[in-house]
Amino acid sequence: MKLLYPLSLAYELLSKADRSFTKQKTLDKPVISVGNLTWGGTGKTPIVIELLELITKQNLTPVVLTRGYGRKSKESLHLKSGAFDVNPSESGDEPLLIARSFPNADVIVGSGRYKNVLKFRNSINPGVFVLDDGFQHWKIKRDLDIVCVNAANPFGNGMVIPAGILREKPSALERAGLVVITNSDMISGEMLEDLNRRIMKYYAKETVITYYGDCKYKNIGLNEDFGVNKFLGKDVYSLSGIGFAKGFANSIEKSGVQVKGSFVLSDHESYDKKIITDILDKIGDAYLVTTAKDAVKIGYFADEKIKEKIAVLTVKTVFKKGKEQWEKTILKNLPHS
Repeated sequence: MKLLYPLSLAYELLSKADRSFTKQKTLDKPVISVGNLTWGGTGKTPIVIELLELITKQNLTPVVLTRGYGRKSKESLHLKSGAFDVNPSESGDEPLLIARSFPNADVIVGSGRYKNVLKFRNSINPGVFVLDDGFQHWKIKRDLDIVCVNAANPFGNGMVIPAGILREKPSALERAGLVVITNSDMISGEMLEDLNRRIMKYYAKETVITYYGDCKYKNIGLNEDFGVNKFLGKDVYSLSGIGFAKGFANSIEKSGVQVKGSFVLSDHESYDKKIITDILDKIGDAYLVTTAKDAVKIGYFADEKIKEKIAVLTVKTVFKKGKEQWEKTILKNLPHS
């Protein structure tokens, strides 16, 4: 890591310069950003979905602006009405999962997020813009920055990439309007208190503490329940291509399903039918459990065998502490609230 330290310093300097010299643009509706300090694996997407749920309850239409990390296409996309005909390799897995979770929301995918708003402005009617993975996106001015911190690995080794996992040092939490600790059930109460103290050096408000629960098994299309009674007397394996596979394993364990082994792919891994059928051939008459983010990719090419043998574990954000703070802070930044 010491060899990478000079590169980390260069990354920090370039990031600060980018922030200093970028002229922020203002959108015509409130902007709420959901982001993090680290490179992947904070459980950000469920928090985005929780935010969208609160926004839609206020009879407002959210428009999600997201880069679409890992997708093959460079063209900007407008995902609407669930985007059920969209190839996940073109949209990216997280944008597609968000679009499927909220068919009434508009999800605009592409790196030039401000330009994309202008491009699609005539086909959207935003009440609120949600800037996905936006804490280090300087181009668009926002009304609220929500920052997710993964309790199980909050700051890595304390170093900025590439020597560590940090995009910014923890002192950047001074800019946050709301800090959400995720995966709080994966550490002890003492460790959670210590993490809170570390965060409060830079962030003086109450933190929101969450974990992922309400575990349900769905089919690969995410539209019907998958009967877990099928698992009786059978081996079960897990399959994930996400930033924090340990968190997924923890959720399976909490659901009461025993896993014999795991297939762990890299975050945003591209799937094809051969990858999945090869895995299914290896495990024989066993079942696979995968994540909702992986399911939107697998579902695009799933045949009857895949649909029969793969269950999707879905989770929701559960508030351990600070739900009132969460709602109060967000509602304060919404129009007509």
